[in-house]
Amino acid sequence: MAPRGIGALPLELLVFVIENLDSVRDISALTRTNRRIYSASNPLLYRYAARHGDARPLAWAATRNLVGTLRMALAAGADPDHEFLDALPRETWEKETAAARDGANPGTATPTGDGAVNNFKDAPDDHMWDVDTDRGWTDSASDVKWSSEADRSDIDHASSPHTAQSLTISTSDYSSAHHPLSSSDGDYDMFSEEAEPSQPKPRMILRRYRAMHLAARDGHDAIVSLLADYGASLDVPSQNLCDCVPLYGLLNATEQPEDLPPLKWSPLHHALCHARPETAKLLLSRGASYMMVPESVFSSSLEREHGRGLTALHYAAGMGLTDVVRYLVDNKIQTEIDAQDEWTTTPFYYAYANRHWESTVPLLLELGANVECEIKMYIPYTAITPLGEACRLGDFEEADRLIDLGGDVKRGFIALTNGGCLTPLHMCCMRSAQPVAGARPRKRAVLSEEEFGIARMRTIEKLIAHGAQIDARDCFGSTPLMAAVQACNVPALRALLKAGAELKEHDTASRTALMQEIRAAQSLPVAAFSSHET
Repeated sequence: MAPRGIGALPLELLVFVIENLDSVRDISALTRTNRRIYSASNPLLYRYAARHGDARPLAWAATRNLVGTLRMALAAGADPDHEFLDALPRETWEKETAAARDGANPGTATPTGDGAVNNFKDAPDDHMWDVDTDRGWTDSASDVKWSSEADRSDIDHASSPHTAQSLTISTSDYSSAHHPLSSSDGDYDMFSEEAEPSQPKPRMILRRYRAMHLAARDGHDAIVSLLADYGASLDVPSQNLCDCVPLYGLLNATEQPEDLPPLKWSPLHHALCHARPETAKLLLSRGASYMMVPESVFSSSLEREHGRGLTALHYAAGMGLTDVVRYLVDNKIQTEIDAQDEWTTTPFYYAYANRHWESTVPLLLELGANVECEIKMYIPYTAITPLGEACRLGDFEEADRLIDLGGDVKRGFIALTNGGCLTPLHMCCMRSAQPVAGARPRKRAVLSEEEFGIARMRTIEKLIAHGAQIDARDCFGSTPLMAAVQACNVPALRALLKAGAELKEHDTASRTALMQEIRAAQSLPVAAFSSHET
């Protein structure tokens, strides 16, 4: 007679054996031998993990939408607010945050994991998490030892579309095209010693997050609800789980980019920045704050923390999520349409900067948003309007749209101390702003030099047609024509001269446009306008 295996032991003895195993990996290996042992040991595995502070079942369930797995972990005593820490090489982090954003489909949540198929043909979804994988989630307080090798043949494969992806990430401007969101440069060097020349050590990105952040990011509403039912906080900070950085002005980012530290985003932010509108509304309905950075960050930090004033309305507008904007306003969660953050940006600014001309831009205007919001500039005591900024950046298509929406053609760059300003017309006649070192260029359609000049002329003509003063003076008494001459801007000169600009006008130093050109010793062909001199 063949010897009987451990699976033939009475249940009481089987439980006794399991309870005397001293590592999660050993219990996991035993659990996966057959169905009878699985039924006896699986609950003990969750209890052992909870008792030893290992919360990996929470993250496994949150990324794969496994409600049964999460329910077992929480019932076994896992902390729903457990904070996960991991460190990834920068290149890996950049790829995974990009994959997370690319995998987000606006307006849809990923399919539920209930009914997923695992190693046991018809077992429920309370199956094993990947205990053989130590990449990613770590906890310095845990005394559980993990293998550095992953036996993928034993890993449970759910039907979720994220199953085939890494355990660490399953799925963050704006730009300033973001999506509303651009990339953060915040990083964390995990190595204190200098790397050997032959074996350079990679720069590492430290991430902090909780199961609620993962579930919100991936649009797993059932997981969000269950975590909330067990008391998980809806307003907790994360770090580097997405690559979002706030908008602080497109022109500011072009001419004076800031090296902002990574913001400590809330679960609601992750739902919005990954285009999960239903999840965002669920979080709000369960009582989540509409602030993108939890207030606790500011009250507990001894250093200055950025992000104060950033709201759900900012990010919903920047993502083009009209249903979330309406939800916030209709339910009186946010009633201040022109709410300003610390950089004075508003929800309308986020919508304009991300070019949501057919979605959140018209909706916000319908709700009373101000198209003339003034954005604080890096030059002290100055501000700029969206129209002025678009003209200065050379975003002439955006400038034309803003004019059509009622943007003030007489207000562009504003000196807050004395009220003087450069008009949008002046700014169209200057050279377009060029990104300095470290700045991310503004994404726009690729135009030839001739096409770009035609677009500039068209915007100048539109500004004048809507009431821009062709002889307006800036703080130094210069007209748009003088600005065009100083910049050697031939298309602007042609448009201004066609509109009747006067070459004999003087600035405060009694110089005409021609005198300014000669004084600057620039190479603009005088023939472009000399025939107009009398």
